[in-house]
Amino acid sequence: MKYSKLIFSLIFTGCSALFAQSDEDVKKKASEGNTVKDIKDTGWVKGGFFTTNFSNTTFSNWAQGGTNNTSIVATSSLFAIHRHKSGKQIWENYLDLAYGLMRNGDGKIDDPSNPSQRITNPFIKNEDKLVFLTKYGRRINDKLNYSILFSLNTQMFPGYESTDVLRRNNHVSNFLAQGFGYLSVGIDYKPTSYFSVYVSPVTAKYTILREQRLADMGLYGMTPAEYDTTGSYMGVTPKKIKDGQTFRKELGWYINLGFNKEVMKNISWQSRLEFFQNYKTMAPERIDINWQNTINMKVNKYISVSLINQVIWDYDVDTIADEEGTQRNWQLKNFFGVGFSARFGDKL
Repeated sequence: MKYSKLIFSLIFTGCSALFAQSDEDVKKKASEGNTVKDIKDTGWVKGGFFTTNFSNTTFSNWAQGGTNNTSIVATSSLFAIHRHKSGKQIWENYLDLAYGLMRNGDGKIDDPSNPSQRITNPFIKNEDKLVFLTKYGRRINDKLNYSILFSLNTQMFPGYESTDVLRRNNHVSNFLAQGFGYLSVGIDYKPTSYFSVYVSPVTAKYTILREQRLADMGLYGMTPAEYDTTGSYMGVTPKKIKDGQTFRKELGWYINLGFNKEVMKNISWQSRLEFFQNYKTMAPERIDINWQNTINMKVNKYISVSLINQVIWDYDVDTIADEEGTQRNWQLKNFFGVGFSARFGDKL
C-alpha cells in the first residue's frame, strides 16, 4: 500500500505542478518562438492532460442514515506523435493512466478478529489502469496507411476481492497479472485528425499472468495447474504435476476505432473501441470487445467534470471465479467526478 500511496502522491504532485501551465503560458511560449503545433505538423507533436477528482461525504446524527466516504482519483492521457517531413511516415504513441482510492466509513473500525479493538479503516483501490498503444504507419494516400500496431492493457498495483477490505488475503490481480494486448499488421484509415479505423486480418493477441500462484488458480481464462490427488482423502497434500498457464497467444482478426475530439466548446471526448476474434473460435459470442470512453467537461481554467466508462466482453474470463462453473458476463466500470484539471503541450 505504501508504494501505491507514493505513486498516487507523485501523480497528484505532477498534476498540481502542471496547473501552472495555463493558456497564457502557452501563448507566451508561442510568442517566444516555441510555436504550439497540431497533428498536421511534421516532427514531434506531444501533449495531454491530467485530472484529479476528490469527493467526501460525512454524516452526523443523520436520521435518514448514511455512511461516511472519501474518494480521490487521478487520471492522465498522454500522446506523442511524429510525422516525417516527407509526409509518408507517422508514428503515434498513446498512454492512459488512472489510479484512485476510496474509504467507506470512519477512520477507525472494529477489528473483525477482535471486536474490542479499533483499527485503521484503510483506503482501498477503486481505479487502476495502464493502457499503452503505439502505431507506425506508411502512407498509401491522404487517408490510408499501412500500419503496425502494438498495445498493452494492465494495472499498476495489486487488487483484492471487494470483500477483503483489510487485505488479509492474497491479492487477485497485479501489474501484468493480468495483462493483455495486441501485435498486428493492417490498414489504418484516418479520414480526419481525430478519428481512425484500424483493420488487421493478422493479429496476435497475448495474455500474460506473470504470478504463478494466480496462474495455478486458472484465473483470467488461463489453464489451471494440474495436481496429483492420489491419497488426498487421507490428508495427503496434493502434489502439483504441471504449472498453470502464464502466457496465452491467439491469432485472429482485429479492429480498433479511435476518436479524440473537442465535440463542443470545453467538452472533449476520447474513445477507443476494440474487437478481436480468434480464428479457431468463430462464433459471434467469442468476439472480444473492449470499449473505453473518457469525457472531460471544463468548467473553468482549472476545474473540470470527468466521466469515465469501460465495457468489456471476454468469453474466456470467469467474472465470478468463486462460483461453480464459468460465469460469463459483461464487465462494466463507471466513474463520475469533479476536480482539478490541466491540459498541456501541443494540439491534438
